[in-house]
Amino acid sequence: MPMPFRSLRRLLSFAAACTALLAPALLPAQTPATGTITGRIINPATGEYVRNAEVSIRGTDLTAISEDDGTYRLAGVPAGDAALQVNYTGSTPVSVTVPVRAGEESRRDIELFSALARPAAPGTGKDGVLRLEAFTVSGEREGNAKAIMEQRQSMNITNTVASDTFGDMGEGNIGDFLRNLPGIDLELTQGEVRNVRLRGLGSEYNAVTIDGVSLASSDANRGAAGDARGFSFEQVSLGSMDSIEVSKTISADVDANAPAGTINLKTRHAFSRSGRRITAQANLTAFADEWHFRKTYGPDDARHYKINPGGSIEYSDVFLNKRLGTVFNLSESNLYSENARSIVTYNYTATATDPRPAVPTAVAFLHAPRLNRRSTVSLKTDFKATDQLALSLLLMYNYASLYNLQRTTTFNAGTRANIATGADPLTSFVSAANGSVSSNPNVVVKPGQTYTVVPRFEYKVGALLIEGRFVGSESTSWYNPLARQGSVNNAGSPSLSNVQFRAERSSLISSDWKITQIGGPDFSSGERYSAGVFNANDGRYGRTRIFSGDLQATYRTNRFLPVVWKAGLKRKHEVRDFLLDTESKRYTYTGPGAGTGALAGIPSPYRFDPDSLHARITSLSGGTVFYPNALALGRLFLERPEYFTQSLTATNYYNAFIGNVRHYEEDITAGFFMGTASIGRAIVRAGLRYEDTATDALEWDPRSAAEVRAAGFTEANGRATTIPGLQYQFFSQPRIHREGGYDNWFPSGSFKYRFTRNLDLHFGYSSTIRRPTIRDLAGVWVVDDDSLTVSAPNPRLKPETSDNYAVRLAYYFEPVGLFALNLFENTVQSLHRTTQMTAAEYGYTGDDDLSAYRFTTVTASEEEVRIRGLEFEYNQSLSFLPRPFKGLNVRASYTRSYSSVITPSMSPHGANAGLNYSWGRFNVYTSVNWRDDTPLNTAGTSYNRHRATLDLGGSIRLSNRFTLTYNGRNVRSEPVITMQQNGANPAVAQTIERTGTIWSFGLRGVW
Repeated sequence: MPMPFRSLRRLLSFAAACTALLAPALLPAQTPATGTITGRIINPATGEYVRNAEVSIRGTDLTAISEDDGTYRLAGVPAGDAALQVNYTGSTPVSVTVPVRAGEESRRDIELFSALARPAAPGTGKDGVLRLEAFTVSGEREGNAKAIMEQRQSMNITNTVASDTFGDMGEGNIGDFLRNLPGIDLELTQGEVRNVRLRGLGSEYNAVTIDGVSLASSDANRGAAGDARGFSFEQVSLGSMDSIEVSKTISADVDANAPAGTINLKTRHAFSRSGRRITAQANLTAFADEWHFRKTYGPDDARHYKINPGGSIEYSDVFLNKRLGTVFNLSESNLYSENARSIVTYNYTATATDPRPAVPTAVAFLHAPRLNRRSTVSLKTDFKATDQLALSLLLMYNYASLYNLQRTTTFNAGTRANIATGADPLTSFVSAANGSVSSNPNVVVKPGQTYTVVPRFEYKVGALLIEGRFVGSESTSWYNPLARQGSVNNAGSPSLSNVQFRAERSSLISSDWKITQIGGPDFSSGERYSAGVFNANDGRYGRTRIFSGDLQATYRTNRFLPVVWKAGLKRKHEVRDFLLDTESKRYTYTGPGAGTGALAGIPSPYRFDPDSLHARITSLSGGTVFYPNALALGRLFLERPEYFTQSLTATNYYNAFIGNVRHYEEDITAGFFMGTASIGRAIVRAGLRYEDTATDALEWDPRSAAEVRAAGFTEANGRATTIPGLQYQFFSQPRIHREGGYDNWFPSGSFKYRFTRNLDLHFGYSSTIRRPTIRDLAGVWVVDDDSLTVSAPNPRLKPETSDNYAVRLAYYFEPVGLFALNLFENTVQSLHRTTQMTAAEYGYTGDDDLSAYRFTTVTASEEEVRIRGLEFEYNQSLSFLPRPFKGLNVRASYTRSYSSVITPSMSPHGANAGLNYSWGRFNVYTSVNWRDDTPLNTAGTSYNRHRATLDLGGSIRLSNRFTLTYNGRNVRSEPVITMQQNGANPAVAQTIERTGTIWSFGLRGVW
């Protein structure tokens, strides 16, 4: 879509106003004779250039912060001998005298060493570089120092974590890496992290970027759901990341679509090291219940290895006299694991003759073994074309594949009145004689891939920095078990009737059900199971494409105060497509032996056994439940298609090809201006951002019910009831574009005051929005002439708005540590709600007369939700203690969140704690994550019970080049227990989910 004239005019006006504000600061000032000091700071023990080091001139207010490549620049230094001071947490402060001549540039490179190193004749070498004695590096200590300096220098309230801080992560899931930070909750799917919540708000309220730019993300499972804009971590690996920055408040130079904050994934820089470095790692991952190297059945009906290899390699080097730098990273992880659940359905309707408050009516077991593959290839190249111009290119490819066979066995006990119970019906009962059993394999094969390319440039001349970048990112996610594995999607839930069984367990919150058949046909035999309609394939598909370009300018002035001015323009184009045509792939087996028992000839060799839940199933013959072989059924479907008949109703056709098809485009034009001023011990930042959003939803233009009837087709509730009728109603006219738009101004500000060198007070404010989900912007109009109603999307839906306030009081320990108290309040207004309105209120201007109809759509309501909370953070290296305690590092955090209304999945209390210990060649660490009871619905009647997980790991340094690593996740196999509360009755356990323990063992080499 072309840039709207309104957007262009406002941006030009905005740029003119920024220029007028900046002009006084750009005028030349009368200054005494001064010069400039430049240089580079390096940590020779790690070979890395040091960013975020504090560089200052004693006796003046002149300060600078070293950049990503370790360079620093101090302008306006009075001529003469300058006392240069360099400080970095955990490192020995450096003081050196630098001669400065008026109008000239003096260079002084600095080497920083850990405070653990003993000084050896401090002084300068022949090359003018200050040197100290070398020492052995502690990975976590160095990582914590990076993180502390990063968040201390940020004018946003942030938490930063270096990728080497929490030990080896064999699977490479970034979500698992984030679980140790305060204010973060994880959204799990069968034990795997898919999404991340910040400070109580869902994933659709935060933004994920890579090196500050938007990264495309698509999840075909969510499609057009309410949280479809939320970033999915399935396709992103930790392998190519240097650090992760979580910003709780944001500034004007960041996209404003993040009410909860942003998660910025920072890749490694080509010039972050002084020379060549090769890092390689090989690892094995194992599920704790499958400690063997044999091929066994699972996750499907074929044999697979359960201990799987993975690894990574990273190569970095500089060329052309250190003008060209490159970082190449390749990583691969393969993981087998299992998820198991017991699910109990209750009847809560007590009667005078049956006063029992809750009676189980069904017990189900889900067993879901899976194979996860995650791969990343990235190449980052930096080129210093001239001393002023630097060019950069990032290429990244992410791939993920999930192979997950979900077997669900359900024992239906019958009606409440016919269920016999013991002393406690919640732990022991006997089903009715007409109970039933169903078994259904559901095969999930979900590949996904993301391509990202980010070229950029930087041009520096004096105090002016101009940056430009372009981003192209495309993410695709789809499901396809038939083509990828030769398996059907499911078997149609074959069931067996007139089964009687006894069910017993040890306690209310236990999953150790003992199901024993006592009557009816043997449920271990498939001869009497039904054979119904099944899905031959899974048709979920999603794709997101992002293209953006931006230009920013930064200028430093000292006319009145040291001020850093920054302004920029940005243009972003986003395209989202979604398709769900699974219902078009429904078939019935009509070949030889069709009907009851048709699947008995293809039993699954995988024995269904819920032993990971400590449960047991016993049939009359002593066997377990019959399951059909999904691979064999898929083979038969592909080889003998004449044995199958498609089962496609008009409703199926509508859902597959009309109701679940979305195409949506969005253009965002943005501009910002901000200034950051240093006033003594205080730093103040204020900024203003403008964003104009234009939306375009491609929708069906269906014919009216009258036209459908006039063409000879029947209709009901405004929709044709036959497939040819639907084709005529929706496909006989071209699709139309429904456009909308809105614009917003976003003020932001922050204030930081340094009481002492170690004590900081930080205030932050940001105004943001949550853009509407595609489901509410694009879709199908349904006009019901009988009830005089119209159900329609709302392309003019305005975003939810948010005001985010935060304050942090932080005390920084030396050598490496901090204690911080954070308070926050986030008010989200104009919550999206479904409502009814007249045609005029909706803004309908179509050809049909719908003035008497009521429109049902989603609008921005007057409702709001206010979330408040506090966070405590503590992290400290105890290297000041005597041996053997010198190698200790401890950390802990606590988060308290409160919402004015019940917010599903927001944990009111959360705590993390960790301990790391290094001794010589050995390192061990452990961490605990605890979450309080967490509501799952707005009524608070369903909640996850409090839970604490324990992770541990460590390493053994075999030599200066090679290190053995190990890591265990959820080593106590702590379950997720979902409780259900009905009225005044005691809460009962509805779902008990176990994901087991994942172990990873690796060998890492560095050259």
